[in-house]
Amino acid sequence: MTGHVRTFLLAGGLVLAAIVSAFAAEVAMKGPEILADLKGAQVQGDGWSQDFDDGGATSYARGDSHQIGRWDVRGDQYCSLWPPSDVWACYTMTIDSSNPANERITWISADGSRSTAHLIRKGQ
Repeated sequence: MTGHVRTFLLAGGLVLAAIVSAFAAEVAMKGPEILADLKGAQVQGDGWSQDFDDGGATSYARGDSHQIGRWDVRGDQYCSLWPPSDVWACYTMTIDSSNPANERITWISADGSRSTAHLIRKGQ
């Protein structure tokens, strides 16, 4: 194997390892974990925040807009209801705890859309 081929393969392997490790930090959340992590917590996204009450109430704020809704865990999914709608929307969730000072959670809709936020646990 020539030096150039070896260098190319090594560089390709390093890039692939970086990509794999970036996604390896993101772990699928199970129902009990979603419930435990969100009860009493707040999340902060890009220009928005959301609070999760222990009893299932949730509030969402973006700028001057504020909404009150409900949240629940059904199976291994986070579900929310935002009046006036009476339809619950459910999402799979992942968590990235590779930096404990900046844990990131992601909601993933059925169509694959993703919304990520910084998790601030109850008491933090």
